[in-house]
Amino acid sequence: MAAGSILNNISAIGASRTLGVTQQGLEKTIQRLTTGMRINKASDDAAGLAISNRLNADIRISAQARRNAYDGIAYLQVGDGALEEVTALLTRAAELTQQAATGTISASNRAALDLEFQVIKTAINNVSTNAQFNATTIFSSETLFVAVASYEKISLSVGTMTDNMLMSGMSVTDTTSALSAAAALDEAIQNVSMQRASIGSNMQALNTIANTLGIQVENFTAANSQIRDANIADEVINLTKFQILTQSGTSALGQSNQAAQMILGLIR
Repeated sequence: MAAGSILNNISAIGASRTLGVTQQGLEKTIQRLTTGMRINKASDDAAGLAISNRLNADIRISAQARRNAYDGIAYLQVGDGALEEVTALLTRAAELTQQAATGTISASNRAALDLEFQVIKTAINNVSTNAQFNATTIFSSETLFVAVASYEKISLSVGTMTDNMLMSGMSVTDTTSALSAAAALDEAIQNVSMQRASIGSNMQALNTIANTLGIQVENFTAANSQIRDANIADEVINLTKFQILTQSGTSALGQSNQAAQMILGLIR
C-alpha cells in the first residue's frame, strides 16, 4: 500500500484479486467433482472439447451400427428357423414319395399318402408367404441392407422359395408321379441346405462385425474418458488447496482493510 494513502489500498486490491482467482479455481474444482468431468465448457479445454465431441459421436454411431448388426442377425435367424421347418417338411414329403413309389401298396393307400403330401405343400407355401421380420417378408427377392458404419453397409438376403421347394404340381397318386416327386424333392432339400449355409455365413460375418464394433465402442469410450473425465484424486487435492487459499486470502484481505483503518487513527 502506498505510504499514508487512504484512497488506494493496494494490498487490499491485490488480496481481493487473488481471492477472486482462488474462488474461480474453487468453483471449477467443485464443478468437476459434481459432474465428474474435467471439461464442462469450451473454456476449460477448447481442443479437448472438440476431440471429445467427435469421440462422443463416434461412440453413438458405432453403438447404433452394432445394434443394426444384431438386428440383421435376428432377421437371418428368423429365415434360418423357417428353413429348418421347411427342411423337416421336405424330408417328410420325400419319405412319402418313397412309400408311395413301392408296388406293395394299393391305389387307395397312395390316395391317403397324397392327402398328407398336399398338406405339406400347403404348409411350405404358408412358411414362404408368412415368414416375416418387422413386417418385412423374409423370403422375397428384395435385398436387405444393414448399415454397420456411416460409410459401409452389408447386403443380406435369405433367398426365395423356388417352385421345387414349394412342390408345385407334385403328387404321389401313382408310382410314376411319386418317383418324379422324389427326384425333385432331393434337389429341393439340397437347395434349402445351401440356402441355410449362405445364411449361416452371413450370420457369422455379422457376428464378427458386431464384436469388432463392440471393441471399437470400448476403445472410443476409453479415449473420451481420458480426455474429458475428471481425475477425482487430483480434484480432491485441488479442493483442499483452494479451500485453504480461500480462508487465508479472506484473512489477508481483512488484515489489509485493518491497515487502512490504522491510518485513520493518525488524523483523530
